[in-house]
Amino acid sequence: MLLNLKDILEYAKVNQSAIGSFNVYNLESIQAVVQAALAAKQPVIISFGESYTSHAPIEVIAEIVKIYCIKSDVPFCLHLDHSKELATIMKAIRAGFTSIMYDGSALPLNENIRRSRQVVELSHLVGVSVEGELGYMNNEDGTSPDGLCLAEGYTTVAAAKEYTEQSGVDALAIAIGNAHGIYKGIPTLDFLRLEEIKRTIKVPIVLHGSSGIPLDSLRKAISLGVRKININTEVSTKGIQTARSFLADHLDKNTRFEILAKAVEGAMSQTVAEYINLFK
Repeated sequence: MLLNLKDILEYAKVNQSAIGSFNVYNLESIQAVVQAALAAKQPVIISFGESYTSHAPIEVIAEIVKIYCIKSDVPFCLHLDHSKELATIMKAIRAGFTSIMYDGSALPLNENIRRSRQVVELSHLVGVSVEGELGYMNNEDGTSPDGLCLAEGYTTVAAAKEYTEQSGVDALAIAIGNAHGIYKGIPTLDFLRLEEIKRTIKVPIVLHGSSGIPLDSLRKAISLGVRKININTEVSTKGIQTARSFLADHLDKNTRFEILAKAVEGAMSQTVAEYINLFK
């Protein structure tokens, strides 16, 4: 079944767990996530970023996901990740996405609230949930300006309260030491800040950039109220590692691409499964 973000995160709230949000780009990555979720019989969020439209049209991704998920007994959510353009958001809603993440984190707070509220009003008309983001991390592809200090962009408690109350979002992604891409050291999350935000706001909390965060830290974040955890880099790099190993072992010129793709898909699915089991 396909649920919106609000409903699938209610499952996490009741079970005091978190739902994994896994990025997809093509058929194999979708199959990797779906197979892991079905095997575990656990809900997941299938996430397609606005920046991925060069890999596949939004409409194609939506149709593939609907074919696999609508008749399933396992809950799925089809989520548009890090969207900034209203045209992309409308295209995703029309295609059947059940959740939108509007990323106005680089904007001044008042402008982020205004634009987020606009997305909320449009999305809620058709039962689509909206996730907002507050606080600066780094670029979605893992890059960042020289001299970036993540701590300077941490989400504040006061801003989280004002933003969620005035924008009407269904979930809030926060910055507490997490970052996109591969960490240069061991990340340290500000759990005190997380606790304060959790006590202050009424919507579920989302943690982006969770690949590479120590598993004990993710478990603690879940215990403190994080209900959606985004994983991308670790699944993607596992695919690359598997492809390199496969090609090193298959030097015959008749090696088939579809066999490589299936090996990569299986490895990615295993990584997804490990996180699903952790989050539940």
